[in-house]
Amino acid sequence: MVNPENLNAALLDAHDRAEGGRLAELYHRAASISEQAGKMDQACFYFTHAYVFALQEGLPVATDLHARLKALGREE
Repeated sequence: MVNPENLNAALLDAHDRAEGGRLAELYHRAASISEQAGKMDQACFYFTHAYVFALQEGLPVATDLHARLKALGREE
């Protein structure tokens, strides 16, 4: 697992490599960190990105991310 200090570099690397599954995972991690810090707008930004990449990759976590966004009033 990537630690918070290296998260941005890991995200950039995953974008460079077009690793959609890894991007979903990393954005989900960033969202959780932001949420724990009480930065909800930032968390929702990251949850949305995680959701989009999870959808693109057909990952089962997309369902959980969608539910999370709905619970936060950011979807439907």
